[in-house]
Amino acid sequence: MTEPRFHYRLGVNQPAQSPTAKRLAEMAEAIGSDTDGAFRLDVFPESRLGPDPQMFADVQKGALDFYLAGATLGGIAPSSALPLLPFTFAGNAAVFAALDDALGEVIRRELAAAGLHGFRHCWLNGFHHITTSNRPVHDADDFRGLKIRTPGGELAADFFRTLGAEPGMVPFSGMYDALKAKTFDGQSDPLGVVQSLKLDEVQTYLSLTGHWWSGFTLMAHGAAWQALPHEIQAVVERNTERFAKLQRQDVEAVNAAGETELARRGMVVNHADTASIRARLGDFYARWRTRFDPAIWALTGAP
Repeated sequence: MTEPRFHYRLGVNQPAQSPTAKRLAEMAEAIGSDTDGAFRLDVFPESRLGPDPQMFADVQKGALDFYLAGATLGGIAPSSALPLLPFTFAGNAAVFAALDDALGEVIRRELAAAGLHGFRHCWLNGFHHITTSNRPVHDADDFRGLKIRTPGGELAADFFRTLGAEPGMVPFSGMYDALKAKTFDGQSDPLGVVQSLKLDEVQTYLSLTGHWWSGFTLMAHGAAWQALPHEIQAVVERNTERFAKLQRQDVEAVNAAGETELARRGMVVNHADTASIRARLGDFYARWRTRFDPAIWALTGAP
């Protein structure tokens, strides 16, 4: 191995022992090996390079080279919010079919216009459910007055406001402490996140809603990406696809086992009446449909 010609950093909010952080570390190792040490990518999990708003700002201005983004892109890539449309996608395969293809192309064009290179294959977070400390969510009425931490973005906040909840935001890295302090009653995440952050320690109820889907977008600062020779870019692209697909399998398995595992840890689990939630969303869909080109909206299959 030679001294690297290029030495970049990648920031991510996920815990070091999460499937996502582990696969990113493996990806970085493979890239280093496949470039004979010419390109070194150091992965910093657990928001070690700062909370998400800071990492996102840093990758935009070039102070950070690579970043795995969650629901932080709406300000520069409006179409990135569309996978969060509630009750729109039937499963992970349906979302990936859109994001690996036409909808993903739209999002990547928006990122490119903002000076960011978005990699084609997104990483899985999963379908979201609700955890609460004060009461379970059985149906739409139980959202009323619920103080809930959202993943960020206007669409997520509008969804909860439509149901009568009171949405708020803290960065992912501060969510556990905010829930412990009862700043929020509840939060929205896939079951793998609930497990990896040990939210069962601060939340009593798990209400299975599957209300929307979220994933992670791997991106690079545009100039940092363009500085890499084409042969190194090809290695990076190949490995980002390979490890994204492995991570998807890992996280899907963790999420699938989450209900049983969280019940074992003592959470009180219920299956929410999602039909009652959907019935409240007519105006919500109407508002959001007007914000997008009809051809882009149609890529989601949303009403």
